[in-house]
Amino acid sequence: MSSSDYHALLSRAIEKLKAQEPVLELEAARILVVGDTHGYPEVTEWALELAEHLGVEAVLFLGDYVDRGPRGVENLELVLSRLLEDGSPAIYMLRGNHEDLEMNYYYGFYSEALNKRGPDYLNDIAKLYSALPIAARANEVFFVHGGVPCRLCSNSEEDPVRVEEIAREARVLREEGSPSLVESESSLVMQALWNDPRGGIEWFLPSPRGLGIYLYGRSAWRKFLEENRLKVLVRAHETVDGVLVWHSDGGHSDGVSVTLGLDELEYCVISVFSSLYHGRRAAVLLVDIEERVIKPLYYGAK
Repeated sequence: MSSSDYHALLSRAIEKLKAQEPVLELEAARILVVGDTHGYPEVTEWALELAEHLGVEAVLFLGDYVDRGPRGVENLELVLSRLLEDGSPAIYMLRGNHEDLEMNYYYGFYSEALNKRGPDYLNDIAKLYSALPIAARANEVFFVHGGVPCRLCSNSEEDPVRVEEIAREARVLREEGSPSLVESESSLVMQALWNDPRGGIEWFLPSPRGLGIYLYGRSAWRKFLEENRLKVLVRAHETVDGVLVWHSDGGHSDGVSVTLGLDELEYCVISVFSSLYHGRRAAVLLVDIEERVIKPLYYGAK
């Protein structure tokens, strides 16, 4: 492909993404959910092949397509190419915290893209990042890269943020060209991409990830789900052993491989990690709204 071909790919993808709402409403009954792939197109290829084998209606990527792994360019372009294809399953892409040029500068993708595609490519990438939706929901399940944002952000009760507030702020950022979210310390969108769950706390505490980023506790995620009439939150962002479930009481289970019912997951947070970078097991989730189950599936499993 020539530089004009890459530009055309990104331009078409940007146009399609901008036509979508910043919080997607998915009507699909069976969804394959993919967490961080971080520069490993072989995992993305496996997930897409698995989606066709399972006959799902949609594949939802939770962000972090680039950085860390060696082939972020190829991985991102693979997802974008499938996004633009008509047919089933439909492909949806969310923004992760690594869809940010400042992050890319420090974690590898900036230099990779510059060496493989040139400086004009990075200009298109910045526009692509701005166009990506922030979250999605399907019935009672909410999907986002990081998780629950806050306003007061202390370990005391506060009114939960509504999904519509996140969507409203995301629209403004999209219109403004979405400057680096790392610099948006008060941004609900930034927190939605960066915050992490911790069952050992009640509400919110500062995160070791940096200023403007928070850990959210068991009461915080429960109130968020209740306020928004949701049952379970599915997210990525952390290096876990494939699939980790934070239970409503604050306890957690790592490396989960059994099928779970949506009713037993009420007020739970599920983290899914899909990259090979950290040497952990890569996984995806089959979310079946009609059957009301969530099933972990592991890369390389027989």
